[in-house]
Amino acid sequence: MKEKLIPYFSALLSAFLLTLASPGIDLWFLAYFALVPVILAASRNSRPWLVFFTFAFLYYCYNLRWVETSVSHFGGAPAIIGMMLVAVFAAVLALFWALFGWVYMRRPSANILGATVIVALEIVRAHFFTGFPWLYLGHTQTSFAPAVQAADIGGEYLISLAVAYFNLALASFIRDRNRNSFAIASVALLALFAYGFLAQHREYNHEVLKTRIIQPAYSQNDKWDTDKELEVTLQVSELIRNSSPQNYELLMLPESVYPKMMDKDFTGYRLMSIVSEDTPVLAGVIRNNGKVKDREYYNSVYLFEGKNVQTYDKRHLVPFGEYFPLGALFKPIDYYFFKGAEDFSAGKIPGVFDYGKIKAAPLVCYESAYSSLVRPQIEDGANMIAVVTNDSWFGDTQGPYQHMATDIMRAVEYRRSVVRAAQTGVSACINPDGTIQAELGLNKAGYLDCDVQTVTARSIFSVTGYLWLVLLILGIYLYERRRRFYK
Repeated sequence: MKEKLIPYFSALLSAFLLTLASPGIDLWFLAYFALVPVILAASRNSRPWLVFFTFAFLYYCYNLRWVETSVSHFGGAPAIIGMMLVAVFAAVLALFWALFGWVYMRRPSANILGATVIVALEIVRAHFFTGFPWLYLGHTQTSFAPAVQAADIGGEYLISLAVAYFNLALASFIRDRNRNSFAIASVALLALFAYGFLAQHREYNHEVLKTRIIQPAYSQNDKWDTDKELEVTLQVSELIRNSSPQNYELLMLPESVYPKMMDKDFTGYRLMSIVSEDTPVLAGVIRNNGKVKDREYYNSVYLFEGKNVQTYDKRHLVPFGEYFPLGALFKPIDYYFFKGAEDFSAGKIPGVFDYGKIKAAPLVCYESAYSSLVRPQIEDGANMIAVVTNDSWFGDTQGPYQHMATDIMRAVEYRRSVVRAAQTGVSACINPDGTIQAELGLNKAGYLDCDVQTVTARSIFSVTGYLWLVLLILGIYLYERRRRFYK
């Protein structure tokens, strides 16, 4: 009985180590051997897929605790419902690792193939259903800048590949004394770090945009409470007034900062219009298309510049949060949480805010996790990335830090400063090398002032994308075909 349980204790150990390496705890170096226990245990088990499933299920159950917080604490559902949803979500994501276990154990010595399979499954996960590009292996490295600099060549999946390959090579060395693979992995990792130390201090031609971020930090429970609407509105407006007129070139506020539909008659709209006569104001808003019939609602960003207002509408909506797929099937759930409120509509245009020094790529919340959404904005000339978000739904979990890890990746991939304004934190100014210039922590109301570098140079990744991955997969295919031919 004891021998049967040992593989699952190993799976637990790997889940624990990878959690310590993940955003929010940030012991990044643990990621390079966190998977070794589960790989070795699966190698000796008749059901390797189940060992990997157990590892991933445990890992996601802990790291996605914010789902229960969103659904039960803020959504009002019973705690048991929130915990069940976490378990279901974790089980679905764990299936990808189970599939990896099934594939990899057919060729346990093919470490580069195994690492490529892990990356391929991360890509599939990013697009399956509506996608969940979150908690990648590469995201464990965002707290150590030299480890992620190569993302400007190969994107976040290149970093995931490096972490996965080193784990597999180390496990192969322990299990099979495969010195060649471990030597290659070690040299590759040293090269990755060497490039990182050099690239981190690279100088770019840039201008400086003096920016102030406002973090109101009011409770999510208060936001849509009609009895607290005036209090929240006055709080946000006071923070804006206290910032004007001052020596800033951009004033930035988080997602749907006012608990009110944004129209020209709303006091918040008028205030931001007045303030923007001196300083442009970028703010997340909720708006509609102004029609009585066929009315549509948007989660949007406005750039106020005096009487002119530029608009960006969120393109990638969150299922069950901003719209309900299969509406008829999920109608009872929709009514329970949102009382039959209208779904948001998705924006169609990538859009870049263009005003003076500002050529900002606006993104709303979860959108910043999708590298593909940023690319057309960079191609249109964006010299910075502006993320407005409401991470208060995560509560006091690792959720806000998991989200910020994706923003760090966007900064390095495209070599652009990322300015993120969050309702309750973490608001931050992220430099083009992924280092955090300044941040304002969770549940702290106030201001964050930064000198934002506006860079126009293009990174290799912004031009070639994942061409390297296509070539790698093609090379593996040709090698495997040749190997079978001569076998």
